Amino acid sequence: MMLNIGITQRIHFIKEYNEYRDELDQSWSNLFANLGIMQIILPNNSELIKNNYIDNLNLNGVILSGGEFKENNNNNVGLKNRNEFENNLISYCIGNKIPILGVCRGMQILNNFFGGKLEKIDNHVGKYHNIKNFSKLSISKNVNSYHEFKLSKDNLPENFEIIATDLDGEIESILDKKNNLLGIMWHPERNNPFDKNDLKLMSDFFNL
Repeated sequence: MMLNIGITQRIHFIKEYNEYRDELDQSWSNLFANLGIMQIILPNNSELIKNNYIDNLNLNGVILSGGEFKENNNNNVGLKNRNEFENNLISYCIGNKIPILGVCRGMQILNNFFGGKLEKIDNHVGKYHNIKNFSKLSISKNVNSYHEFKLSKDNLPENFEIIATDLDGEIESILDKKNNLLGIMWHPERNNPFDKNDLKLMSDFFNL
């Protein structure tokens, strides 16, 4: 049976039309097809959850995709809506025992949802980093990097276990076994071809 995996979208502000658009890289659909799972694209609208419409999607898992992350976002309506939606989505998934994979920004928002903090980091955009894997999960020894903020090791929520770091000790992956939450700071959809370790990691996490 094909599983339904929901995925959130980034925000793009179109200045000439004064409108915010939800967007998703088409490479995600290729990754979903490679894994043999149905991609359910989720709009950044909390009404989907507040009115219980999301129940009709029969989600077997959720991916919080990448994108811009700013904690002070009141002047960015689109980003504010996304943050609100994803926080509501995390609560919904935990309450309904639906696994969540947070990718880059997605891992950051999982961290902040439980009270964690972010810190500015340099030299992590458009780079590749070697990885130390402290788990039995399938994690590549070398991953891409496109983030300007890192998780604060001193403020990491207690429910998260650090399962991978770069060689400088910066957090690259976290796991909350109780709530079935996994965070990775790299983008599996941006590898061409897809990394076999990423495919196995996602397949194992979602029990494909």
